[in-house]
Amino acid sequence: MGSAAAKPEDLLADVIGTTSLIARRIGPVYTIEDLSRWLVMPGRPPLTTQAIRKQAKRRQLVGFLTDDGQWAFPAHQFDSAAGRLIPRHEVVSLWQRLPHDGVLTAADLAAWMNTEFASLGGTPAEQADRRGVDNPELVAALSRLRARVV
Repeated sequence: MGSAAAKPEDLLADVIGTTSLIARRIGPVYTIEDLSRWLVMPGRPPLTTQAIRKQAKRRQLVGFLTDDGQWAFPAHQFDSAAGRLIPRHEVVSLWQRLPHDGVLTAADLAAWMNTEFASLGGTPAEQADRRGVDNPELVAALSRLRARVV
């Protein structure tokens, strides 16, 4: 999936802006139009942009609105195979457990998910993908995050 793998890095500057610290922490992103092409289940028609927005609003995908109102979907939540993007379910499950009703924006939370922590030996998204969202190190990191934003 050569074009999809390179695409989120190209989009980083256009969608978020590479000068932003938060953009660098979030990493590469896909747009809603990219997902409508590449987030396809075998034997099914492509998802509409409306269906993708609905999934994002229900937190079934890690996504946030940029300052100019565009949806951005961090690439770290997907695997790619056979020209498709496949959501990493444990990463999405972590997204659903984050304190979305606190002072942090969805972009802040997406950045936290892709921030390296020594206590995790990587990022929260990587830890969720490798060991699941209920592993003790990730539960502790999530607890620390909640304590800071309440």
